[in-house]
Amino acid sequence: MTHYFFWPFDIGRSEADRERTRAKTHIADDLRIGVLAQEEGAELRMQGHLMACEFCREAVISLWEQVRETPEAAVLVGRYSCAETRSALFRQLEEGRPLDAAAIAHLRECANADFFLESARALYTLAVDEEAIPALD
Repeated sequence: MTHYFFWPFDIGRSEADRERTRAKTHIADDLRIGVLAQEEGAELRMQGHLMACEFCREAVISLWEQVRETPEAAVLVGRYSCAETRSALFRQLEEGRPLDAAAIAHLRECANADFFLESARALYTLAVDEEAIPALD
C-alpha cells in the first residue's frame, strides 16, 4: 500500500502548484556557486538548464521582455556588480522577484551576462516570436 505524505500547505492546492512551490530551489547548489563565481563550465550548464527547465522558462522569457522593453537606464541608477546581478537573477528565476533597474542596466552593459540573455532571447523567440527564428542562425 502506497502512503503519501502531505504538508499542511498542500491541502486544497493543485499538483502543479505544489510542484512549483517545491521547485523554488531546484537549481543545484554546485551550479549556483559556479555561476556566481563565473566559472565557464557552470555558465554553460546553466544555459542548458535554462533552455530545458519548465519552471525557469516563464521567468527567462520575462527577463528578455524586461531587458528588451525597459528604456535605457538613467545615469543616476545605482550599479550592481556581476555577483549582485547574478544573485538577483537567481531570485527572479526561483522566487519570481522582479529585477530592479540596476540589475537590468548591468545586464545590458556587461559581457559576462550574455549567457543569460542569449538563453532568454532564444526562449522568447521560440515561445512568442516564431517568425524571428531564422534570425537566430
